[in-house]
Amino acid sequence: MNTDKKYNPIELSEEYLKKSTLDNQVSIEQGFNVELYEVSKNLAFIKNFGNIAVFKNGSSGLLIDTGMGVSSIQVVEKLKEWGISNIDYVIYTHGHVDHVTGTEYITNSFEGETNVIAHKNVTKRFDRYKKTTGYNGIINQRQFGLPSPVFPNDFIYPDITYSDEYEIEFNDSILTLTHGKGETDDATYIYSNKEDALFTGDFFIWSLPNAGNPSKAQRYVGFWGEVLKKMSEYNAEYLFPGHGPLIKGKKTIKEMLLDTSSCLLWIEENVLNLMNKGYTLREIQSEVVFPDKYLKPYLISTYDDFSFLINSVWRQYGGWYSGIPSELKPPKLEDIGRTYIDMAGNEESLLKFLESLVKSEKYKEASVIVDAASSVNSNFFSDIKKQIYLKLAEQEPSLMAKGIYNFNLDS
Repeated sequence: MNTDKKYNPIELSEEYLKKSTLDNQVSIEQGFNVELYEVSKNLAFIKNFGNIAVFKNGSSGLLIDTGMGVSSIQVVEKLKEWGISNIDYVIYTHGHVDHVTGTEYITNSFEGETNVIAHKNVTKRFDRYKKTTGYNGIINQRQFGLPSPVFPNDFIYPDITYSDEYEIEFNDSILTLTHGKGETDDATYIYSNKEDALFTGDFFIWSLPNAGNPSKAQRYVGFWGEVLKKMSEYNAEYLFPGHGPLIKGKKTIKEMLLDTSSCLLWIEENVLNLMNKGYTLREIQSEVVFPDKYLKPYLISTYDDFSFLINSVWRQYGGWYSGIPSELKPPKLEDIGRTYIDMAGNEESLLKFLESLVKSEKYKEASVIVDAASSVNSNFFSDIKKQIYLKLAEQEPSLMAKGIYNFNLDS
């Protein structure tokens, strides 16, 4: 059995579940270090930045996702060590680049033809990516702290697409592919009856669901919750997440899926309740507070942020207008900045006021003013702006929020 003896993702997931949700936020060490763990003689879990699952039938393989292109050499090595000599199928759980950009190198490294299967909306996603390569590169740079914008513009499109449900048989196992909306509108989750295994893609990622990314297309908080509820009905023995370690145990998996489902449905219900009462977005942000009952090691805001999910529900059902009239057609930021300076008397007086806000730890209030003032004189306000955004970044558990605040240091 060719497998990495020291790496046991099931033990790792059990360790994470024992952690205190308040004192020890679960840190999923993804990186690009590839490990293979054999679940059965015909099924393996490959740890990657975006995880990969591989079914084996003799020397033929079926992959669920292909990870990032940057780690493809390691993935191919692991597959060959495990006895794979050709890849018959690749199934995409969705079209995000950390799950699909390994396809070209991996499939070209083996003999024979490979058919790629995905939901029909993956094709539309790849087309959209080609129109927004520059924008997505900037988002990646900001979100992950990269030195420069990076985003691919070439993708391996699916050969076979489906709408609602699709089945494929591989080595006497029926793989049932089901479409659902969540992080994306092109998402697929898969169940294997023979292995009693559920492959969730990014529907489950060992973190508060990534349903509110402020820089991406619409995401679906409530639909996501309903999909997780349906997944729980499989009562699977194994759960292969899109990110983070493999999970084993029917009771544990059902609880994790239903907790996450309940959390998402609670958010949508409470936001919609206040929307229907005429609350503005900012008022809802103040009123809807994350409940203690959802403080679980797999529901911490390590990547996305709870407040961003509120925004996502608002945008889905109410559009982009916040409910505050002054935000409908705002003036130029530079004009606002000049108004602040005039109110203070001059730039020096406004700087002193900003310094007093920082001293009082009112960083969010200071950020509103300094953004506007910097648009008038960026050099004069640059040091205080860096102080403010460094403090905001330090306070944030969310990678997305940290990325935006840190990116703003030099802007």
